Amino acid sequence: MAYKHLIFDFGNVLFDLDLPRIEQELRRLSGPDFEAAREKLQRDRVFELYETGGLSTAEFVDALRFAGPVPISAADITAAWNSIFIEMPRRRFELLLQLRQRYQVFLLSNINELHERWIADYMQREHGIHDFEHRYFDAVYYSHLIRLRKPDREIYEYVLADAEILPEESLFIDDLEVNVEAARKLGIHAELKQAEEPLEMLLSRLLVL
Repeated sequence: MAYKHLIFDFGNVLFDLDLPRIEQELRRLSGPDFEAAREKLQRDRVFELYETGGLSTAEFVDALRFAGPVPISAADITAAWNSIFIEMPRRRFELLLQLRQRYQVFLLSNINELHERWIADYMQREHGIHDFEHRYFDAVYYSHLIRLRKPDREIYEYVLADAEILPEESLFIDDLEVNVEAARKLGIHAELKQAEEPLEMLLSRLLVL
């Protein structure tokens, strides 16, 4: 298939994450109150609301701080929330620039303001990059800014319309099967990024590099 457009998820596709780490840290901070606090946060849809801009960062942090009977400091909550990040290897920056010579390249991520801030700081601190989103992508779609999230159909429709691209000419790569399946329902070619397969190897099977 001769693709014209590539759409990448961020976490565990471009940027390596330790997904269980947030829960481990919150469990450590909350102690025996963790399960009840988590149920309350899920019932109130706190994480979903924060990912779609329905809560400010201050409101989100306070929701986690006061979810249990013993308040947790804002600094500890923020550190726990950002503990998920590992690294983005330098070779992936080079890969993105290589891809942009042949394709339009987009970023589509369920994300939030705290993580967006952390990533911007990381890019400057570790790689000296001050313009990550503009240098490596034709456009960036963050859930908390466009107020839509994967796997809802509307977020894929939004990207296709805003970028003015056709689904049949587009390849989407995500690490969650539910997001891949949702994209396929709109006619987007979508592939699951398996943890054991390097991104470079996956792309070499699918693209002309």
